[in-house]
Amino acid sequence: MDTVAWIAWGLLTLLGFLWSLVWFLISGWVSTLLQIAVLIATIYLLKYGWQRAPAELWRRTRSFGRFFWTWVRAREPQPVGSVEVRERVVRAKEFGDINISTLLSLLTLLGLALVARL
Repeated sequence: MDTVAWIAWGLLTLLGFLWSLVWFLISGWVSTLLQIAVLIATIYLLKYGWQRAPAELWRRTRSFGRFFWTWVRAREPQPVGSVEVRERVVRAKEFGDINISTLLSLLTLLGLALVARL
């Protein structure tokens, strides 16, 4: 029975240590986020006044919340209203077509050739 109590004490001590570590890490983030929220609320209070600040905070928080939730779900934001969809025609490269990357690479090689010649 003494061994079971010792094992239980060891597990509880380990769980307590892990809980303390997690709480320490979370409390740092929570404290930081709370300080940022108080700073933003103070700025809105000074900018809009005490009557209009809560409404502005709510409106901006909702839009940021929607953006954050979309980012967490990894989806594209849904357009508001009707959106015209345009199709893009991709044509094959023809002889003589050059893009900016190739042009810059060729100019770099030309510059190196000129410097090597001097």
